[in-house]
Amino acid sequence: MIWVAFLPFLVLCAHGNRTVEQVPFFHGHVFENSSPGSRVNGLSVPLKRLNSERLCGTGELAAHFKLLGDGSVNFRVFAHNTRGHILLKTSAVLDREERGEYALSLGLCCGQCAGLSREVEEQSPVVTEVASIKVDVLDTNDHQPTFTGNDVKLSLDDATALRTAIYTVTARDGDSGKNAELIYFALPRNGSFYAVPKTGDILLVDSILGLDEPIKFKVFARDRGWPPRTSQGKDVEINPRQWPVAPSLNTQQGGLQIKVPARRSRSVLESDSPVLINVSEDAGIGSVVMNLNPVRFQAAAFELVEPDAESSPVSVSRDSGDIVISRKLDRETEPLVEISVKVQDKRGERTRVCVFERERERERGGERERAIRCA
Repeated sequence: MIWVAFLPFLVLCAHGNRTVEQVPFFHGHVFENSSPGSRVNGLSVPLKRLNSERLCGTGELAAHFKLLGDGSVNFRVFAHNTRGHILLKTSAVLDREERGEYALSLGLCCGQCAGLSREVEEQSPVVTEVASIKVDVLDTNDHQPTFTGNDVKLSLDDATALRTAIYTVTARDGDSGKNAELIYFALPRNGSFYAVPKTGDILLVDSILGLDEPIKFKVFARDRGWPPRTSQGKDVEINPRQWPVAPSLNTQQGGLQIKVPARRSRSVLESDSPVLINVSEDAGIGSVVMNLNPVRFQAAAFELVEPDAESSPVSVSRDSGDIVISRKLDRETEPLVEISVKVQDKRGERTRVCVFERERERERGGERERAIRCA
């Protein structure tokens, strides 16, 4: 009696839990810009999984198939005669940037939809949907990288610390994946500036002290696709800016006059007058703050006379004459440091001694200046 009472309840539960049979799913891909008639790769629908004979039979109403869904006009269905599979081919040129994937359905018709033109707007009589199909449109490297913004023209203090990023260029690529991954490089190559391949940062990598002429080069962007595509060059012009020497005060009749001398090169041995340089105390270790060349000797040797190398905040290259920061600068603890550098002709003809003053704080304008004196 208990089983008889619960039997209707069990029947209802079983009926309610019955799931609707799901149609099989198939996935394929095709490269963009492929010519019409290109096969959709990776997609093959076995006829035996579609139960077409059971639904339509084998007579005059034999099964035929039709693609349904948004974008189905871009594909056509055909049957592989020997393998018994349904395949897809493109009927138009596809563009991934316009549409990257298609979600389609494979409809089964029993004879009626055979021979119908695709231009007919009325719906074909479809018995049922027998398969779900997704087609991915894969990217090809068909876009050239392009830079945003105008060409670059800027002025740069010639005492700027090395490894400073002075500008960042950015390019865009309409492709995807590796076809959109960009690397940057500069041409013609120069010893002063370097374009970081991954970021597009332009770094100062060598001293531009004393340079008067602008430095010009182009920055390019190249993608990692195959074959790789390279952008048009972005022009970069950098003008080294030199700070003028400190004004000299002349007391004449009629009051105090300030005489501002013409701007000089920072090559210390070209003039016996002091050369004043504005250098930040944030300059990094390894930055070249000055070069003692050119000298009047064909072969010169440079030597730090005083203080000794351990206590000096800078070092002097014996062969090149570069004055390089060797430890962190601190204006509060060392507002003024003087060093003596001996410049000697390797042939022993002449010797000059230069005095280098670091981080002198002046009341006028609050500028930090450096001075070089040679005797």
